[in-house]
Amino acid sequence: MHELSLAENINNTIKSLCERSSWTRVHRIVLKVGHMRQIDPEILSFAFGVVAKGTVSEGAEVSVLELPIVFMCHSCGKETSSEKTVFACANCGGTNVDLRSGMELTIESLEVESRQVL
Repeated sequence: MHELSLAENINNTIKSLCERSSWTRVHRIVLKVGHMRQIDPEILSFAFGVVAKGTVSEGAEVSVLELPIVFMCHSCGKETSSEKTVFACANCGGTNVDLRSGMELTIESLEVESRQVL
């Protein structure tokens, strides 16, 4: 279950952002996750809830936007989207491809509370 270590890293990143930005609470986290990361969104959300206890992110809603595997074929120039990790062009069968999407793991957005500055 690599989701737990990912949740810890995400929470550490958010804690650091909060310290630098005077944010006092995180209410919502939107993550972009590529299909090749093979992350179960429910397990990641659960794991995040566990590691966030006692931090500014405790109780935050976690949403995961799953991104497909997309690659560009050098033989025919077509871009192909796939649910599988088979890197063969659906158009020409070529295997000389570049991965364009599918390995992402980013914090897309945060909904936060901030200290009131007087």
